[in-house]
Amino acid sequence: MHFIIALLGLIAGATFWLYRIKRGADAGREVYDEVKGAVRRGQWSRKADARLIETLSDPREAAAILMVQIASYDGEVTASQKARIEAVMLDNFRCAPDEAQGLYSFGRMAVGQINDAANSLRHILRPIQQKLDATEKADLIEMLHAIAEVEGEPNDRQRQLVAAVNRALLTQD
Repeated sequence: MHFIIALLGLIAGATFWLYRIKRGADAGREVYDEVKGAVRRGQWSRKADARLIETLSDPREAAAILMVQIASYDGEVTASQKARIEAVMLDNFRCAPDEAQGLYSFGRMAVGQINDAANSLRHILRPIQQKLDATEKADLIEMLHAIAEVEGEPNDRQRQLVAAVNRALLTQD
């Protein structure tokens, strides 16, 4: 009988300690996950806090910013300007309609964040200068001219931005 009680005591003690070890491991995993999540949140918030133009890597996004800025120099972007921007993107970027809408939305958000693309041309043109050849850069200038002419004759600010983009792209070739 005393042997059975000792065996039950040993089993109860082992179960108790195994349970404690398992709970300690679970708590350790939870702490690890919390620390890992905090690091990820910190990285995301730093990236989200950065202005959109400082993280540009796609020349299509840069072109979208420039086209939206050209259109917004006329005042609020009209439905015809938006339609023309998306049509130009579809033709020149060879993208799907929903991707063109996404690029347009990105351009609107970026222009809202920077107020005037002319003040940030160096950042905006970086992916264009790095990834496009001379023909594609010339096509971009033509796209900007097309957007500027949607509502009639381009105004001074539109002409100045197109000229500044043209100068910046020509000096890099």
